[in-house]
Amino acid sequence: MSGSNSALTVMDNNHDDDSKSNDYPTRKKKFYAIHQDIVKLIAEEQIAAATDGTTILNAITECKARALRLLKDPNRKEYFSSNIESSDVFLRSHMYSKANLVILYADLAGSTHMSTVLELRDMTTILQIFIQEMSIMAVKNHGYILKYVGDAVIVYFPIIDNNFSQASNNAISCALNMVLVVEQGINPILEESGFPRLQIKIGIDSGENAIVEYAFNIKNSHVDIIGYPMNIAAKITSLAPPNHLAIGIITYQRLDLKVKRRLRKMGLENIEYIDYQTGDAYSILSLPLDKYI
Repeated sequence: MSGSNSALTVMDNNHDDDSKSNDYPTRKKKFYAIHQDIVKLIAEEQIAAATDGTTILNAITECKARALRLLKDPNRKEYFSSNIESSDVFLRSHMYSKANLVILYADLAGSTHMSTVLELRDMTTILQIFIQEMSIMAVKNHGYILKYVGDAVIVYFPIIDNNFSQASNNAISCALNMVLVVEQGINPILEESGFPRLQIKIGIDSGENAIVEYAFNIKNSHVDIIGYPMNIAAKITSLAPPNHLAIGIITYQRLDLKVKRRLRKMGLENIEYIDYQTGDAYSILSLPLDKYI
């Protein structure tokens, strides 16, 4: 995409010097101000990853409209493209083989407590909104939906022609867009309706995974992804605090250099994670996003 034509770049015109950026979110505006570090990081990732150029401001506006429609009429059937069918085609074409993938887990934090204080109908509507919007962000950033597990979405980004950097940039861009859509798209609509705000935590790791088929009968079988990166992505997501992005060291090492620098500037922290199954130490990086959203 061309960065010069995007709304993100327009917002950034007067902030060429990173040190002069002080635009923190404010609830006094119709649209929240998006912190310039996030703006620049997403713009750089979209360029590096060759995404479709959809601006985050447009995504937030569209998200609000969809969420409002569902809250006004919970019985409404809101259809969206989750590309599960194309994901199934991809997986079946690689069955019984190994593939390099970037794995992303997006988990709704605090959903267990929400389920105890909300009516079932309200909870299911909110969960539908969350799953819907996370799926849309995944598709916009060239991710494939593997499956939904309770209140979590599992997304994978195929590494094509050994282009690890592009797939990794796609995943980071997807994660940041997910966080912003929850905070600035879904939450204002929920608050207006008297519901609690949502928080999200995301884990990303990459590497070689096996694609396997579980045959239930001749006509119906399930294809899944198994492997160490899948396990690590799930573990680091469960350990991450709300509104945090956890990135495995392998994924981080394959990011575009500009993206790495921006993440470091935003406060990316090194954490050593011990895999209790293998006893091995594995470096992950944690990015707190509260002050940027």
